[in-house]
Amino acid sequence: MSGRTVLTFFLSIIGTILLSQMKVSPSYAELRKKYENLEKDDRAALPYVKTFIQKAKNENNFEKLSLGYKDAVFFNKDAQVKLFYADSTIAAAFKSKKNELISDAFLGKGIIYYFNFRKFQLASDEYVKAHKYAVKTNDEYLQKKIIYHLGVVKSYLGYYSKALQLFNQSIEFNENKAENETNANLRFNYCRGYLNSLHQMVICHRNLNQNTKADSLLDVGLSATKNKSEFILERAYFLKCAGIIYYKNNQYSDALYYLKKALPVIEQKNDFTWAAVIHFYLGNIYLRHGDDRKGVMEFKKVDSIYNRHQFLLPEASESYRSLIAYYKKRQDEKEQLYYTDQLLRVNEGIRKDFSYLAEKIYEDFEIAGLVKEKYQLEKSINIQKVSIVLVCILSLGLILFLIRKYRQREQNLKQKYAELILRLQTVQKPEEALPQPQAPVRNKVELPGELVERLKKKIQHFEDHHQFLEAGLTVAKLAGRFRTNPTYLSEFIHDCKGVHFSIYLMNLRINYITHKLNSDPDYLKFTVKALSEMCGIASRNNFATHFKSVNGIAVSDFIKMKSKDNRGDL
Repeated sequence: MSGRTVLTFFLSIIGTILLSQMKVSPSYAELRKKYENLEKDDRAALPYVKTFIQKAKNENNFEKLSLGYKDAVFFNKDAQVKLFYADSTIAAAFKSKKNELISDAFLGKGIIYYFNFRKFQLASDEYVKAHKYAVKTNDEYLQKKIIYHLGVVKSYLGYYSKALQLFNQSIEFNENKAENETNANLRFNYCRGYLNSLHQMVICHRNLNQNTKADSLLDVGLSATKNKSEFILERAYFLKCAGIIYYKNNQYSDALYYLKKALPVIEQKNDFTWAAVIHFYLGNIYLRHGDDRKGVMEFKKVDSIYNRHQFLLPEASESYRSLIAYYKKRQDEKEQLYYTDQLLRVNEGIRKDFSYLAEKIYEDFEIAGLVKEKYQLEKSINIQKVSIVLVCILSLGLILFLIRKYRQREQNLKQKYAELILRLQTVQKPEEALPQPQAPVRNKVELPGELVERLKKKIQHFEDHHQFLEAGLTVAKLAGRFRTNPTYLSEFIHDCKGVHFSIYLMNLRINYITHKLNSDPDYLKFTVKALSEMCGIASRNNFATHFKSVNGIAVSDFIKMKSKDNRGDL
């Protein structure tokens, strides 16, 4: 065989290998065609998705890698796995340096926190991050999608009027886009965005008792989803709303029909939040029909959902009141206690969500709004230079002012905390921290010396044995136990302790519980209500007010800072 023949043969082999490699390495578009029409959570897509991701990694194509991770989120059913891929999506999006991808990645993670975990605090944080990057893009669809999800959070908080403003923006945008869009996939997305916003508006109007508007929008939603298999979930939400409205109008048979029709679809889509609400209303309908057994079964399904997911809407939490009443009537104290404890846990979770989110929505979203305004002005810098500079200065000044106020508050808290810890270290017992007696400014009643000595011993015993922790204690009650009259005891306390009896008693209680919080880490786990009851103060608000008055720091701040101190984080 000649040298030229060998070379030709060798080049032929190499060409064959290269061609075969080209054939086994499909393009991104070819890979996505294999799974893009599959349903959400369909694991059959995952082998192709993994191939797509690996190809993007090999080619350092971070834009495609972000898309691949987003697909992995969509087709994985396990919520924790979704969350893992959501973080990977964010990392790849940042490497792509494209604001649209970064914003969409944060939004995707927020939706997982909202829909799969019902963690409103975490979802809110991700939405705000998404908004921060979305305002730096021209992607109006993405911006309106974030607006919609922020509206859902506002609606949950009870800010229905503000939420309606956001949903109106979403409806107007999606409706206009759907009418003019020729691409079937895009038109479907716009229609779904329109229907979801419509559903949320029905909820808001219903909670604002604007029943005519709620009914009108509900009719639109039911008409738009009738015989539309692609919008079966959206129709289920409208059927759910119809059932609730019929219930409110005392039309229980109609309510039962619509709620039962909506429930299977909503449960199939694993929307446990609305499933719990439906079970709550079904339970009430059965009770009104006199079928207590079925009603209690529905309420227990609500409890089962809460035990699995640790979340309920306030509406569904009312199931526990019915269960408590049911078992109270039957004198079943064990069941009554269980459901009472469950209701307290549910209410505590709702309270935490509301106190956190109200502050976060105001601070983070309003500041994000300033960033958007600043960015829009920067884009027109050649036309409105002076205005841009002015707005930037004002925005920066506001941000610096907010930062300064926050730091001042934190510094003040640390100082107050340090002063309180120092005081607690210098006294051994609560009564030692009481104010020193001052000369009376009114006419003084002279007490017999023998009585003074007797009262000193009794007060000392009263303090040493922490009898001041008894709830409902008054000067009259204590005087009766000391076998003296209230006037003498009140005069003695004022002369010896320098304050009136009520202040003396309150100071003892506050100093006692403060020492416990400082010395026993277990006390840091109790609620403010529990702490107030432990030291004999019936009102939570009175306890919180006097704690701050005596110690110079709010009880919640002290608990937070002491917990950090114990961990070594302060």
